[in-house]
Amino acid sequence: MSTKPKSESTMTLLLAAVFIVYMYFLIRIIVFKGAPFSLQSLWEQAGRMLEHPDRIFKRQGNYVPFKEISRGIEHLSLSDPFSSLNLVGNLLAFIPFGVFVPMLLSQKVRLFQKVFMLSFALSLSFEVTQLVLYIGTFDVDDLILNTCGGVVGYAIYRMLVSSGLFTTISKRC
Repeated sequence: MSTKPKSESTMTLLLAAVFIVYMYFLIRIIVFKGAPFSLQSLWEQAGRMLEHPDRIFKRQGNYVPFKEISRGIEHLSLSDPFSSLNLVGNLLAFIPFGVFVPMLLSQKVRLFQKVFMLSFALSLSFEVTQLVLYIGTFDVDDLILNTCGGVVGYAIYRMLVSSGLFTTISKRC
């Protein structure tokens, strides 16, 4: 019996474990902005939103595509690196997602579309969660930037596979 299947399953397991850790931190950073949270407090917040569902529609948010992106580009400054934190941060946060997804999916057909749709769906779920649980604001530009980050991650994955740097992983993936 060959040791290759065992090493492939070990690699897949390790990859899945790293992906789970990445997702944990992504949720903590994007949805909860790094603040501590508990399931009990989320449950209570959801209960408050169910008691007053009209609050969802009265929330401030950015529903105009490219509004905050344009503002972020206008205020880019080398002297103030935090001026572009939201712009760059939302893009960078999803790059690993775009690398992980093609490595973890068993079917390698239409990977670009899958990465695009999964990045969009995950970002949308984050934005809706923030809106519904009243723990942040809905921002359509975050949706755009996160999805673009996933696509950039996929492009990086493709470059690494094409260059041969991912030969061991790409044979499995």
